[in-house]
Amino acid sequence: MGRADREIDARGKLVLPGCVDLHTHLASTPTFRPLDDFEHGTRAAVAGGVTTVVSMVYQEGGSLRAGIERGMRDAERSLADFAFHAVVTEPSSEARAEIPGLVRDGYAGLKVFMVSPRFAERTADYLAVYRAAADAGALVAVHAEDHAIIARRTAELHATGRTGVEWFPESRPPASEEVAVRAAVAHARETGAAIYLVHLSSRGALAALREAEGRVHGETRPLYLYLTREQFRRPDAALWVGQPPLREAEDVEAVWAALADRTLDTVGTDHIPRTRASKLAPGLVFDRIPPGVSNLETLLPMLYSEGVAKGRLTLRRLVEVLATAPARIAGMYPRKGALAVGSDADVVVFDPTTRRVVRAAELHSACDYDPYEGWDVTGWPDVVLARGEVVFERGTVVGRPGRGRLVSRAPYAA
Repeated sequence: MGRADREIDARGKLVLPGCVDLHTHLASTPTFRPLDDFEHGTRAAVAGGVTTVVSMVYQEGGSLRAGIERGMRDAERSLADFAFHAVVTEPSSEARAEIPGLVRDGYAGLKVFMVSPRFAERTADYLAVYRAAADAGALVAVHAEDHAIIARRTAELHATGRTGVEWFPESRPPASEEVAVRAAVAHARETGAAIYLVHLSSRGALAALREAEGRVHGETRPLYLYLTREQFRRPDAALWVGQPPLREAEDVEAVWAALADRTLDTVGTDHIPRTRASKLAPGLVFDRIPPGVSNLETLLPMLYSEGVAKGRLTLRRLVEVLATAPARIAGMYPRKGALAVGSDADVVVFDPTTRRVVRAAELHSACDYDPYEGWDVTGWPDVVLARGEVVFERGTVVGRPGRGRLVSRAPYAA
């Protein structure tokens, strides 16, 4: 074996596989362009040790493939490797017919919003999509909140004039999540589909996941590990609006326990930041505040700092939830999620002793605030390689826009 072009001194550091984030919103739609597009979002990603991102792409003109084609155009500026979940907004027979071809072409992921009124109106059609996904080998990511419960709670709050952001958690109670998770598990059992339940936040939802059998996977997001609904007592509470809302301290502890005992498989960011001005616009009622926050750059450092360094997770478990498990679930392993001969050489040289205070001005997202502003974090990436190429080094993104490549996803395998 010949000498490498360059040697990186990793003495005293941890050498980890690049992280795989199965839940981002970096692609555009005909009516929406995200603040963090593929270029800005993946700058933040690689700076935090995330070398592969999976973005939602929305069905367009009735066609799932048209949404993917838009995502491919958007991803031409990506610094990280990427893949997609195609969001099914119109569960037509034509959309179902596209699924086998998409899986053959390496696009083996769909997304369904149970919280949408259309899901409630056309559940039978969506279950037909699930069956088509099961037959073809597509994983179905599911946003599990119950539309009827949320609609009723929201109407009651509006009728009594309780429309401020402090009422946002009341509009989307834990019951709406638990009911939907139980329904989603039943749908998976009925259709044979493999499902990936995203951003789980509450004790009831986790209990429902724990009881599930077979092809059911669960994800949480960073907000539900570090913050509680106490944030909604603040005058700037709108900055933390996400769906589902922040929960109680007991729910936070339950999420940590579910990560440690393998009830939850992954942590995904649901990265879709908004500007401070758009969140805090005067006169916005709670159900009109744009949801979403920035999470990509702090995903790995904060999980290490709050999890491994504080004894909540082992280092091995951190690698599983941020790299190995998401790569396996999404049909990317062992190309992604591993340090092994034949894998993609996505490597994070991580310094467990570095201490940083989170400041949005020093991060790489286009967002002008960070949900963890002022947090003291122990551990940060020192050098990040993607497919053997240094893309981040000691505070500076050195990867070039457009270097990212599509990751072909294999059909789901249990």
